[in-house]
Amino acid sequence: MIHKPSTKVGYYGADVSGPVFKRIAQKIYTDTPIIDEVQTLDFQDNLVNEDFENYFENARKYKELMPSVVGMSAMDAIALLENLQVNIKVKLNGNGTIKRQSVSKHQKLQANQTIVLDAS
Repeated sequence: MIHKPSTKVGYYGADVSGPVFKRIAQKIYTDTPIIDEVQTLDFQDNLVNEDFENYFENARKYKELMPSVVGMSAMDAIALLENLQVNIKVKLNGNGTIKRQSVSKHQKLQANQTIVLDAS
């Protein structure tokens, strides 16, 4: 905690805490013996690869169908919908995790259609 920071330097967060954090970080990194070694893992999970290929194939094939975004974060759901081939509008009510979508999954989307997502 910093009491009475010098107003000559500034009183905003980065101006006050930056130099203190720099000293702490330098102390940690110079006093800690760290071995910078990364092991290469040539591991392939066939189930994960197969799931990805199936998802990718369906995503390319069904670019005009509404996906299920229930359970996704609002930010991820909007990004997913914006990348569909159909020009749609998305209205978000609330924030957090999507609880309900106005268009059911696998329904064909129309150009300029508005999709309402309810999040909480």
